[in-house]
Amino acid sequence: MDFTSIEFYTIAFFLAMVFVGFFVRQKKIAPATSVISSLNLAPAPPQHEATSKLRLRAHADGSVTIEREGLLLCDGETVNLIATIIDDKITIEEKKGKISAFGGKESAYNGHVDVTFFLENNKNYLRYESSVAGQWCKLAFNNYAGNIVEKELSY
Repeated sequence: MDFTSIEFYTIAFFLAMVFVGFFVRQKKIAPATSVISSLNLAPAPPQHEATSKLRLRAHADGSVTIEREGLLLCDGETVNLIATIIDDKITIEEKKGKISAFGGKESAYNGHVDVTFFLENNKNYLRYESSVAGQWCKLAFNNYAGNIVEKELSY
């Protein structure tokens, strides 16, 4: 075989592209799953410090309870959570549902919701974004029964 021929370099180029294509191909990802839940709100205790915290509790059936502390809301306002799950990456957006027309004095509220998305028993990466408070946090969450993860939200 002649190493100076065009045929050699054409075949070598083709094989190099097949080799590169084999290693660069995208991995198959699962389709996105979205869950929308309303946060069950309750007034925070008066002596409660006004820090924004997120707490996740894992249950034996694979479901997760999300607890949120330190929400500043006017009376009558509601908060919804929109969770998007793609493989082991979870994004949860916190948005106001019902907005008070007259504004008024803000009070501290705590909220919780039992979400029905089921996660595998492995490490999940979660990003929590609050458009209500303008805060966010990122955390890794191992979903096994009894696991509790708590994180303070930041600006």
